[in-house]
Amino acid sequence: MEKIKQRYSYSVMNYITVSLASIFGIGLLSIFISYWVTDMSDKDAQAINMSGSMRMQTYHIGLALQRGEKQEAIEAIDRLDETWNHALFIKQRSLNSSDPLNGYFYRAYNHWQQELKPLLVSEANSVSLPALPIKMIDKQVHLTDELVDQFQKEAEGRIRNLRLFQVFVLFITVSVGSVIFYLLKNRIEKPLLQLTQAAHRIGKGDFGHQVEVDGRDELALLGAVINQMSTSISHMYDELDDRVKQRTQELRRNNINLEFLLNTARRILDSHNKPLDFQQLLDDLSGAMHGNTTLELCLFTAQGDKPYLQLAPHQTPTTDCTLRSCEGCQGQAPFTPIDSISLNEKFPIVRDDMHYGVINVRSPVMTPLPEWQEQLLRSAADQFALALSLSAQKDQEHRLAMLNERTVIARELHDSLAQALSYLQIQVTRLQKSHDKQKYDLQQPIIDELREGLSSAYRQLRELLTTFRLKIDTGGLQGALENTVKQLRERTDMHVNLHYQLSNLPLNPTEEIHLLQIIREASQNAINHSKGEHLSISLKQLADKSIELLIDDDGIGIPDTPEKLNHYGLAIMNERSRHLNGKVEIFPREEGGTRVVCRFQPGFIEQQVTSTA
Repeated sequence: MEKIKQRYSYSVMNYITVSLASIFGIGLLSIFISYWVTDMSDKDAQAINMSGSMRMQTYHIGLALQRGEKQEAIEAIDRLDETWNHALFIKQRSLNSSDPLNGYFYRAYNHWQQELKPLLVSEANSVSLPALPIKMIDKQVHLTDELVDQFQKEAEGRIRNLRLFQVFVLFITVSVGSVIFYLLKNRIEKPLLQLTQAAHRIGKGDFGHQVEVDGRDELALLGAVINQMSTSISHMYDELDDRVKQRTQELRRNNINLEFLLNTARRILDSHNKPLDFQQLLDDLSGAMHGNTTLELCLFTAQGDKPYLQLAPHQTPTTDCTLRSCEGCQGQAPFTPIDSISLNEKFPIVRDDMHYGVINVRSPVMTPLPEWQEQLLRSAADQFALALSLSAQKDQEHRLAMLNERTVIARELHDSLAQALSYLQIQVTRLQKSHDKQKYDLQQPIIDELREGLSSAYRQLRELLTTFRLKIDTGGLQGALENTVKQLRERTDMHVNLHYQLSNLPLNPTEEIHLLQIIREASQNAINHSKGEHLSISLKQLADKSIELLIDDDGIGIPDTPEKLNHYGLAIMNERSRHLNGKVEIFPREEGGTRVVCRFQPGFIEQQVTSTA
């Protein structure tokens, strides 16, 4: 603070204060001196008037004496003497002053007091006719005239001095005003204009603008502060601009990385029907790296020691694995560099402790990879691991599905065709025994049972083939049921109606397959055995959120032991209902015909109950 005070000791306020004080002082001095001069000249007119009246009074005394009016002459002498002794002339009655006016007054006054006045008084008091002292009166008049002239000169001299003083004051005022104007112009107005222009330019974004303000006052300090502020703002703006450019580059790079990861995730999700193109993914990853690095993708089996797939981006030759140890790629040993100047880094493709492969990175520059490239490579490795894990899981699910399907086929063959064939084998054995015993009368019933069994076995074989060929396309269960109803209408004269009310309920594929098979089996039984005219199929959800299947016909009804009518069909429906955690019931309708009812709890309801619990 002391240094600032020393450096900027010439304050603008000092300029303004001194200027105002100078103008105020000159004004006061001018007013005071003018007042003093005019005050001194205030009695000049009275003095001239009284001195002129003394001349007239002298003539008046002479005339009064000449006419013999002594009393009037004495009164005139007294009045003239009072005038000469007036308080206005006290100063002039002394010769101590060097003022010429006092000399003139003293000579005229002494001539009056010592010479003319005694003579006139004696003449006025004499009894004889007075003799007029003409020469002495003329001399007194002459002295009085000189006194009047001197009073006039004194008055004119004061007026002249006042004019000279006013001219001097005018010169001083103009000079001081010029100096003040110069100081205000160069020390205040010009620096303020420069500071204002600098503020406008800085406000418009010219942060590097510098203002030149000379001097050692507040404006110079303000100019220095503005320059320092402008320099700081310019530096900060440049830094901010660099940071914005850097962040923009990072955002652009992150956008490219996110776009690559998004496209990779999309390809992974779309790869359920076709194999994943790792070559395209590696090319996209190399493009996202946009550097001088070289990538290599090696995929290993769980037991293999050499990659079954070794890829490099297009236009980049793949290095033969024989040139290095693959144990480093599998995480079992460090890398074996191809040359001494290559930077080798590996990013394992691992998921759930399963090593699928590695992404090898090489760079001719011996500097670590930037953090964003490492993050991108890690994310890409995780995406590749996810894709390979999903592919392995899909293959495993496919294997399980094949095994499950074969188990279902075996169970269906065992529950239907195998039992039918066993039954036929028993009948053939009976036929052989009757033939051996020559009981020909027992053969015809056996032959009839064989014929009926063969027909039943053939029908069951066709139903099994239909079941094994069954598929549900993108139309879902409703589309498959509509297609089934269409096929049933083509095979029979019955009026088949479908009432599907599960459009807003999700069913898993297993539930859809079992429902479709139960409906096909029950509908086929109604068409083959009911001899009715109408068949109604209804699917809806009940109040307790369970699903109810109703299959009604208006036929002849069912016997007391319906299982003997179609043992295998009922067994199939019961088996499938158990897979749905439900139960199939068959009973006659009051209005005639047969009703098949199947109720079960859908899987999504059970999942909700389990998650809530």
